[in-house]
Amino acid sequence: MEYMYAAAWLVAGLVIGAGIARWLTLKQFNRHKLQLELEESQTQLKQYRHDVSEHLETTNQLMTQLQDNYARIARHIADSKMQLVERPTESVRQDINYLSGDTAAYIRQSLNQIDEKRRVYSTAEQQPLDYSGEASGLIKERKPAE
Repeated sequence: MEYMYAAAWLVAGLVIGAGIARWLTLKQFNRHKLQLELEESQTQLKQYRHDVSEHLETTNQLMTQLQDNYARIARHIADSKMQLVERPTESVRQDINYLSGDTAAYIRQSLNQIDEKRRVYSTAEQQPLDYSGEASGLIKERKPAE
C-alpha cells in the first residue's frame, strides 16, 4: 500500500511539475514574442526618423536653391533696370549692355516726355451734371398703378 501512495504522489508531482513547466514555457514564449515586437517597432522608428530627416534635408536644399534663384533674379532685374533706364553703375558688366549709349539716352528722354504728356490739367468751372433728377434703373421705387 505504501508503494501505491508513493506512486500516486510521484504521478501527482509529475503532473504538477509538467503544468508548471508548461506555464513557464508559455510565459517565456510570450516574453520572447514581446521582445521581437519591441525590436521591430524600434527598427521602424529608426527608419521613420531617417526618412523624416532625409525629407527635411532635401526641403532645406530646395529652399536654399529657391532663395539663391530669387536673389539672382532680383540682381538681374536691378542690373537690367540700371542698363536700360538709369545710369549704369560700375558693378554692371559692360558686355551685357543691350543698347548703345545714344539709344539709352533717347529712351530716358522719351520717358520724361511721356510723363509730361500724360499730365492732364483740368479747369473745372462747375460740377458735372450726373443726376437726372428722377429715379431710374433697377432700384428705383415704382408707384403702384391707380
